[in-house]
Amino acid sequence: ASKAATISFFETLRIELGWSIGITIATPGFIDTNLASRVLEDEATMGRIPLGSAFECAKDIVKGACRGDMYVTNPSWVKVLFPCKVLYPELVDWAQRHILGLLPNSYEKKSNMLVSKNNEEVKAE
Repeated sequence: ASKAATISFFETLRIELGWSIGITIATPGFIDTNLASRVLEDEATMGRIPLGSAFECAKDIVKGACRGDMYVTNPSWVKVLFPCKVLYPELVDWAQRHILGLLPNSYEKKSNMLVSKNNEEVKAE
């Protein structure tokens, strides 16, 4: 939610400022960094996701900002997910959880409580 709020903030700022100041919004996908390594520490998960180079990502962001691009996304294959996310958000969310190995076994989290698959409340957090 914080990423979406940040993007919305800068899109609004871009509109309010007009052309006086250029704003390029960088939306990197999976980049080969220490953070990604910790999040995707399972080797099976790492093999399912093609990671972009941190150097190439930084280079693309700088080039995009210099060109005045509104958005820069790296690796570029991530752009394919944007229309899918708009048209089929549940499918994209499910696929991301599946790829990352985050599918629930017998419980799933809904807001601030754990709910069993038959929708009985198990434990409020």
